[in-house]
Amino acid sequence: MKKIVRNSFIGVLIVVGLIFYFDGKHVHTKQLQGVEIQEKHENQHNGKVQYTIVAGNEELIVDHQATWDLIEEGEVYNIEYEYAKSIDPTVLSIVDESQSLKGSGH
Repeated sequence: MKKIVRNSFIGVLIVVGLIFYFDGKHVHTKQLQGVEIQEKHENQHNGKVQYTIVAGNEELIVDHQATWDLIEEGEVYNIEYEYAKSIDPTVLSIVDESQSLKGSGH
C-alpha cells in the first residue's frame, strides 16, 4: 500500500513539474496596430548590445540593428511581437503605417 501511495505521489509531482516547465516555454504572439514609437534605446545587456523600442506601454527588443536604425521616434507602426516567460518581448515584424499597401487603383 505504501508503495502505491509513494508511486502515485511521484507521478503527480512529475506531471505538475512538466506542466510548469511547458508553461514557461509556451510562446505568445501579439499585434499592436497604429502604435507610436515613443523611445528608442541602445543598451548593453549581458555583454551584448541590445536594441529596444517603447511602443504604447510595451518595451520591445529589436534583434537587428539595421531594422532598429530604420525605426523613427514619433512615427506610427503596426508591430507583431512574441513573448514567453523565458523570452523577452521581441519584434517579429514592423511596418510603417504610412507605407502600408494600398490598392493600385486600376
